[in-house]
Amino acid sequence: MDNWLTPVLMYLARGTSITLWISFLSLTFATIVGLHVGSLSVSRYKIVAGFVRVYVELFRGIPSLLILLYVFFALPHIGIETSPTMASMLGLGLWGSANIAEVARGAISSISRHQTVAGRALGMNAFQTLVFVVLPQALRRFLPPYVGQLTVLIQASALTSVVGVTDLLGSAKQMIERLAYSGSSSHAVEIYMLVLIIFFVICYPLTLLAEFLERRMRV
Repeated sequence: MDNWLTPVLMYLARGTSITLWISFLSLTFATIVGLHVGSLSVSRYKIVAGFVRVYVELFRGIPSLLILLYVFFALPHIGIETSPTMASMLGLGLWGSANIAEVARGAISSISRHQTVAGRALGMNAFQTLVFVVLPQALRRFLPPYVGQLTVLIQASALTSVVGVTDLLGSAKQMIERLAYSGSSSHAVEIYMLVLIIFFVICYPLTLLAEFLERRMRV
């Protein structure tokens, strides 16, 4: 084994853990916000539904990289100091929440209105009908595309290196620069190939899971 490979693998392993951690934080934030926003998007109040529509279209219509950069550079101007990791979580989380909200809206809207009428006929209010009648059925249609969004969010986490996060891609860049500075070959092709393999190993099982859930939960 070449003497450059072992330190590169160790550094990439550390970068991979950071990528997974940021993905987890972003997904948690995006899921909490996205589910609430998605539920409000089917509100009978037009003002609420309109506000939610603006939120979803705004963050879905802007590239995730621009949202990430704006959050990273804008927060200090309003007195909020944050680390690159937290800025990445907020930026990717906002972008992801809009996509998850749209998935949730589609899942809820796909449930027949007869189910809502049946719930109200049983004496439930609008909130109870949503929670106990509509959402359990919508969950089957929500999960497959939700897992797909998780894959997209992990892939988008590669953008965090732009704001100084030493994630998987950032670690690869640093090792290439160090090897080139040492006077030997940078091994850029080999290192980026390792990054490609790591991302594939992480994301491909999630893609298979999404396909499995889609087949299993088809109604």
